[in-house]
Amino acid sequence: MNWNRWRCGVLLLLAPLAAPARGTHVDLIHYPTQEASWDRAYALEGALARAFDRLCADTFCEGDYSNYRVMEFRCAVLTHRGTVQRCVWVLAASELVVQGPTGQVQVDNGRWTCPVEMRPGVPVEAFFAALEAPDGLMAPLPGLDYGLFDGLADCLRAQGMEA
Repeated sequence: MNWNRWRCGVLLLLAPLAAPARGTHVDLIHYPTQEASWDRAYALEGALARAFDRLCADTFCEGDYSNYRVMEFRCAVLTHRGTVQRCVWVLAASELVVQGPTGQVQVDNGRWTCPVEMRPGVPVEAFFAALEAPDGLMAPLPGLDYGLFDGLADCLRAQGMEA
């Protein structure tokens, strides 16, 4: 048997194993195909961050920190049904203080992971359409009587933020 032919045969057999497996769920960004919803998902995340910044100072961003930011907002999609199953916010905050006598900068920071309680099974298009509508970020999610921001203050408090 020709050694090169044998090696090529083995490589051909192993090649499919090296490809990344697509699970039953994908990030909203990658539905229905790799990066297919990239623009819409990042536009949504940007809109959520801007809305958070507007609400933050007047509502739930009081306490130990003065600098709160939305780090990420991601949703899992059940691929074979094309439905949003769950979403999660990741927020961070910081407080920096310069120590006068030493010039040292004292850093204090916090991080919160806040799941969005939602009815699993919202079609991706309905999810985007609802949130992209005027005042959609404040409106109830499809099939629910509350929106994305409704549980956020409770999550921040529950994970140690003073409010």
